[in-house]
Amino acid sequence: MSDSSDSESSFASDSEEETNAVATRPKTITGCSQFVDIIFHPEHEYILAAVDMNGYCSVHECTIGEESHEKLKKRLTKKPCRCVAFSADGEDLLVMSKDKTMQVVCSRSGCVKRKFTAVHSAPPYCLCVIDKNLIATGDDDGVIKVWDLRRGNEAVMEDKKFEDYVSDIAVDDKHRLIFAVSGDGTMATYNARQRKFIVQSENEESDMLCAQVLKENKKVVVGTADGPLLLYNWDEFAAPSDRFPGHPGSVDCFAKVSEDVLCTASSDGMIRAVHVLPNRFLGVVGDHDGLPVEKIRCTHDGKYLASISHDDVVKFWSVEYLKDIQVSAREKAERYRKNEKMAKSGVGPSKREFFSDLGKELEVPPCNADSDDMSSESEDKDLIWLESDLVC
Repeated sequence: MSDSSDSESSFASDSEEETNAVATRPKTITGCSQFVDIIFHPEHEYILAAVDMNGYCSVHECTIGEESHEKLKKRLTKKPCRCVAFSADGEDLLVMSKDKTMQVVCSRSGCVKRKFTAVHSAPPYCLCVIDKNLIATGDDDGVIKVWDLRRGNEAVMEDKKFEDYVSDIAVDDKHRLIFAVSGDGTMATYNARQRKFIVQSENEESDMLCAQVLKENKKVVVGTADGPLLLYNWDEFAAPSDRFPGHPGSVDCFAKVSEDVLCTASSDGMIRAVHVLPNRFLGVVGDHDGLPVEKIRCTHDGKYLASISHDDVVKFWSVEYLKDIQVSAREKAERYRKNEKMAKSGVGPSKREFFSDLGKELEVPPCNADSDDMSSESEDKDLIWLESDLVC
């Protein structure tokens, strides 16, 4: 009996904390066209770069609780931009566009320092910064390339292992291994320093859409079009060791909050926080009102999350508290948390908060006896007049 009361009190305290918590975060950024990709500065708090469908690149200085200040906006191409990334030191922006160009742009002045033409035979799809000199790119035809910015305009490594587009590229914390995932349902692993292919995973019969290294270089997590997350052991990249089902739609993008907690962008418009090993849904931290969430990025300190969808806005969510959530493997997974909104992120009230006042007693104002007597007398008089009318 005491255990049940303790659990009820803990749930009540959690609900009260969510109700009283005020999510302070930057206000929404509104652009002129649909945003394609966003990225936070690797060191500065909080500089956000964004590229859109009209070929513009913009840099915004985000302030907590206030409107963001647009520090830079420049049109780099007439074609839609595809992806953007900060250099390792944050001084430059790397922008790839549909016209198969890659431009190195100063993040402060906006001047183009360097321009690579025909970087791929097909339009580029994704970009990943490996270290201060090396970057990896992938295109619509399944070709992956590695570039050394100290050298000329030729790639130092080129390989094609995929039959479909390269959807995402991730790199480990030691900047040694490259993990490229594809729409053909496989993941290819490369050694960035030796610039050679290591292994390609078996086909999962579902598009692999995103990848992230977790658990201090012990796990690789992959998001799929069917919803389940695939977990790969280190040095065992040929086949997944575990599966984490539960997402109702495709998982299109990841954002790493900590070594245990990951935020997932899904096609149902929800941004969910999940704990990896033990695998648990923590709740919904963001919402785009049913529109598919295309990209999510976390600040370098893990406090805030930015997200974009099929519109012209960038939304922000508070996720710092996710690091303090403790998950026990002995506790049973709670299914409702998959769609439970976490008020601390600013996504809106949770269901428990909405119904928190349901069990409270309502205060009914006391009735006035005189007024009741008067109302009854008037009703009696009306009844007498009605009977007299009927007699007549």
